[in-house]
Amino acid sequence: EQGSSTREVEKLKARNEKLEAKTLKLESELIDLRGKQENFAAQVKELRETRDALDKAKKDLGDSEAGHAEERKNFEEELGKLQSAMA
Repeated sequence: EQGSSTREVEKLKARNEKLEAKTLKLESELIDLRGKQENFAAQVKELRETRDALDKAKKDLGDSEAGHAEERKNFEEELGKLQSAMA
């Protein structure tokens, strides 16, 4: 009976060691996944900011092109008036 209880204790110790090792592994994976989640969140934030900056740059470019087109039209009208006056 003493031998069987010793074997039982050894089995339980071995099982506990396996469970402790598994717990450590899972805790390590959890830490890794939390880090990846933080990196992903930071990348999503950076993507949003970059997309917003790109949208603003496109709008500014469109506004600038429209302004230049208006300036060119005015310049051409003025040039036409001057050419008519010289003729």
